[in-house]
Amino acid sequence: MQYIERAEEITGYRVRIWTRPAFTVVGYTAIVGKDTSAEQLVRDVTADGRLEGLIKASAVAPWVLGLGSWDPECQGKGDYRYTVCIEETQHTDFVPLQAQFPQHAPFRKRIGASDWMCFEDFDHGGPNAYELIQRLGYQFHMGTDDIGLHFDAYPPSVAPFGAAMEFWITVMR
Repeated sequence: MQYIERAEEITGYRVRIWTRPAFTVVGYTAIVGKDTSAEQLVRDVTADGRLEGLIKASAVAPWVLGLGSWDPECQGKGDYRYTVCIEETQHTDFVPLQAQFPQHAPFRKRIGASDWMCFEDFDHGGPNAYELIQRLGYQFHMGTDDIGLHFDAYPPSVAPFGAAMEFWITVMR
């Protein structure tokens, strides 16, 4: 992982590049569009305890991720899948979670190997991230269905979906 020189001057954010091998995330998902929103999914999984259960599924404090992606179930213009999730690692056990919430089967998504651009202390009300990556000489990497996505990433040190967050997006030169 390395910081991009002059990124803060160019974009207003500290930005780093992170090359990651393929990995899997597990969480709860909804198709966001006309009938629902990412904010509603977050409220639902927080209110019924699924978010707390997801965090407790990891023996080490995980990053809580809000995954924005597309898949064939996205039918309307502008629809996308939003998933509240954590990374599946050697420290996670989702069996108790499945027993606690049998009516809500966890959603798994494999994420392909890619370079990731990570914007620190990101503000969704600020400049568009897709424009910012271009200013830094990169483009959105969206070659397959397991790449071409982004995460709203909340570090373990903050309450999930609190003010401090990063924005991670797949990129290529």
